Amino acid sequence: MKMMTGIACVACCLLAVCMLLTQSGCTGEGEKGSGPQAAKTPPQARPAKAGGFTVPEEGTPAERVTKLWESTGPVMKADSQANLDDREYQEKRTPLFSVWVTLQGKLSLAARKDEKAQRVIPEVLKFIDNLYGFPGFTQERREKDRETAKKFFDKRYSKLEEQIKALK
Repeated sequence: MKMMTGIACVACCLLAVCMLLTQSGCTGEGEKGSGPQAAKTPPQARPAKAGGFTVPEEGTPAERVTKLWESTGPVMKADSQANLDDREYQEKRTPLFSVWVTLQGKLSLAARKDEKAQRVIPEVLKFIDNLYGFPGFTQERREKDRETAKKFFDKRYSKLEEQIKALK
């Protein structure tokens, strides 16, 4: 009887270990995403996306900042001229803010450092918060900040654009 109990314990332990090893966290399968196409594409080959915008993966830090500005700057410019309500501005803020924060994180971990490129990103994030509104503020405060941001939009936008062009 003791022998049967011992064999059953060993079999259960082996079964548990096998189940743990076949889970996606242990085999790396979870990193590949889902679906047949995702399994064929290594994680490094897929472009990083944040909020619908693609985070530039190639180039120097300055080139990556410039490329992201070229895709997000016109969106911000159009939104500054739009007559959206606070909720719409808040919804549009998240994708823009996320993609810039993602790039900031990637550049901070990159082997190649570029202090000028890394210093521009917080300025862009502040610009986004002023136009779209910081979520932690009241709606009244966001609307007041947005009004001020729109009033000086062209000047601040041009200044950022000059800083980004100077990175090259």
